[in-house]
Amino acid sequence: MKINFLVTGMLLCTTGTYAQNMFSMASQHPADTTKSEAMEQAIRFSSLRQASITADFFGSGHFDSKLNEKDFANGKSRNARISSYVTVPISSWNGNTIGASVYHTETFFNVREVENKLESPTVNVGDMSKSTLGLSINYSRIDALFHTPVVYSAVVTGISDNLKTIRRFNFNGSIAFPLKRNENTYLSVGAILLIDPSAPLPVLPVVNYFHKLNHHGLELIVDLPQGAMIKQSLFRNAWVYVGASYNTYATFYKSDNPALPEHFSYNTVEVKSGPGFEYLLGKHVILGVKGGVNNVLTARAFGKNNSYNDSFIMTTNKSTFAGEFRISLLPF
Repeated sequence: MKINFLVTGMLLCTTGTYAQNMFSMASQHPADTTKSEAMEQAIRFSSLRQASITADFFGSGHFDSKLNEKDFANGKSRNARISSYVTVPISSWNGNTIGASVYHTETFFNVREVENKLESPTVNVGDMSKSTLGLSINYSRIDALFHTPVVYSAVVTGISDNLKTIRRFNFNGSIAFPLKRNENTYLSVGAILLIDPSAPLPVLPVVNYFHKLNHHGLELIVDLPQGAMIKQSLFRNAWVYVGASYNTYATFYKSDNPALPEHFSYNTVEVKSGPGFEYLLGKHVILGVKGGVNNVLTARAFGKNNSYNDSFIMTTNKSTFAGEFRISLLPF
């Protein structure tokens, strides 16, 4: 029996829904900044931007998969992905803020030179595409703990591959302590709890840090666990940078093959690194281009109601070239 093209795409590890709110920027609370400060922070930290459309193009890469610890299939693929999101503030009162985020991902695959290791299931060659949707509700609050400023944040996310059914609910809760804030430096540290079956670790550190390294526009920007970069201003509205970003993806499948669970998801953790360029067009639109290398750290499939440690498919991927074009909006 041939695996459906959706499962073929699943094995290639660059599919799914960008978990825009899996790692919330908890320490950058909207109520904690003026409008001009919010704009400046959103230029530094892309996760604070109000909306974005990104087109990613990946070079030809090799994949090698195991099914229940047995050799499954290997081959090559060339993929592309278009992702978008918009974040809308809903309400703000007395240090509390509620917002919502909607996002969509469309991924395109070209699969070839496949070598199947099992009689069933097997992987097809050809072209396919896969769509995924997500909705997040975000809550954050500024408070004090032992006379120290603190920001609490919670995000509930529902993701699916259609408009009728929610395939998975994820939750994260974070706490962050802004420790230093002046014209040249910002530092906040904390931790985030991930209640998500696809998360390799349940708790991760949160570090939001920037520092002006000189008086000529060179900055160090750390936004863990989402990424880090060194950024240099060329002139008033343009910047070049080099850095790395950390993304998570998930896709959902239904199978009639007895070798596979009926309902399962495929989940990847990826790091994209390299140089980039951004230009502020007018007051609110940022145009960006980036090149570099995409590395898949983990790629696993597990059945419905199971988790990362119950994976039945594990895939390894060689690094590929990655090119990115992005249009994003700063807060209004």
